[in-house]
Amino acid sequence: MLQSMTWFATDNLTRSQFQVFSQLGEQMQLSEDDQRRVLLLSEQEWSDWSDFLQDGPLPAQPQLPVMLQRLGSASHRLAVMADSIGIAA
Repeated sequence: MLQSMTWFATDNLTRSQFQVFSQLGEQMQLSEDDQRRVLLLSEQEWSDWSDFLQDGPLPAQPQLPVMLQRLGSASHRLAVMADSIGIAA
């Protein structure tokens, strides 16, 4: 039961981080393809992670710790860029 709750919390955290990144990307008017490239994802990986965002299964690649690092780094860079050009993040 505890492991199930941990995975549920991890999935929610990951989806939240992906949503923050997506919102920043939209505010910066990045296309989905640009967002995919910022995260260094192949088209298949982007599709898998997009499915995950819509309550699909957790993709195997890139591994969760790597994806969280990419999301955090990319979100930070987009937020700094948005701030520097005056877009409300």
